[in-house]
Amino acid sequence: MRVTKLLFSLLIPLCFGGCIERYYPGADDVFTGTLVINAHLTDISGNQTIQISRSDGLLYPEFIPEESCVVELESEDGEVLSFSELTPGYYSRDIPASFWSFGKHYMLRVLTSDGNMYLSDYSQLNPTTGIDSIYYELETYPTADPDVSIEGIRFYMDFRIDPGSSEFMRWELIETYEFHNPDYPGFIYSFDRVLKPIPDSLSDRQCWITGHVNSIFTLDAANMSDERYTYMPLHFVSNETQRLSYGYSLLVRQHSVDAPAFRYWDELKKNSNTQSGLYDRLPSITPSNIRNVDDPEEKILGFFGVSGVREKRFFVKDVEGIKKYDVRFCFPYPELPRLRYLMTSDLPIYASRAGDPETGEVRFGETVQECLDCRVRKGSSGDPPDFWPID
Repeated sequence: MRVTKLLFSLLIPLCFGGCIERYYPGADDVFTGTLVINAHLTDISGNQTIQISRSDGLLYPEFIPEESCVVELESEDGEVLSFSELTPGYYSRDIPASFWSFGKHYMLRVLTSDGNMYLSDYSQLNPTTGIDSIYYELETYPTADPDVSIEGIRFYMDFRIDPGSSEFMRWELIETYEFHNPDYPGFIYSFDRVLKPIPDSLSDRQCWITGHVNSIFTLDAANMSDERYTYMPLHFVSNETQRLSYGYSLLVRQHSVDAPAFRYWDELKKNSNTQSGLYDRLPSITPSNIRNVDDPEEKILGFFGVSGVREKRFFVKDVEGIKKYDVRFCFPYPELPRLRYLMTSDLPIYASRAGDPETGEVRFGETVQECLDCRVRKGSSGDPPDFWPID
């Protein structure tokens, strides 16, 4: 299918960020302190969150929450829902299914603590289509070293375009994988100034990590001649991490969006790569559909949109044909610091003991908390999610 081949050629650069020269907007495009509003709401009933912050440097950004805002979602017939700030910069509420109606338009209203009012354009909620199947294939890619290649799997999916569904589509991918830290004995030197074995309450070596896949997938289906779309490529998962070692789950959310939202996401795809931290914030100069009521020239980052969603989950374990990740990691540093001279602000210090698999030498040295308690890793939990298969 011609459309599939074209889309595949566009997605390959997103999967291998080294093939793209990163784009850095200039000072005239965006500056520190610009208001950022990320409000991508769906017809899935339950708790949903709008993120409001101020932009920071693009290379090493920090999240700067915009606190104490009044945030409201309004339908075209005047029904209003208010959001509450549960944590700084994050405004949430349960949206009942009865609030949503296909074909209806919705608007976002934000009043910041400095008295500025921001309104979005209306966004139309469109019905979506179903996902037929998700599957994967083994793939290998060469590297700069002719003797080294990257092994892994690429996900694909088949779906159909139902009559009456939106022609504009985007896909959101959420991955969950089982993660194991090495079982090196751990130690902690804390405020009591005693080096001792780390307690069980501060140690967990098996976790489940969940996060967004930072690639953008979009499609304008208006010119499709067939109602079925097959073999659409999604993201590539290599064996260079633990993702495929113990179990991997992929949730695919298929969004139907209106034309303005499609243009926003499609343009954002061109200005992003897999290292952009897309779901932390959107430091893009892609035009927003949100404006300051009293100052239309103020530059705003982010976008407001509503979408109908269908989703499907796929689980992978024990992939045949590729080697598992076996690179040594979390090996302790060669030695401990001089503990008695440490400032209180430097505590606690973590340490572990491990034998070098090549030389047999036992090393006792400093390590990081993440190597003893995987729960502190981003998006991590010490308990398997409800959807995780029971071994």
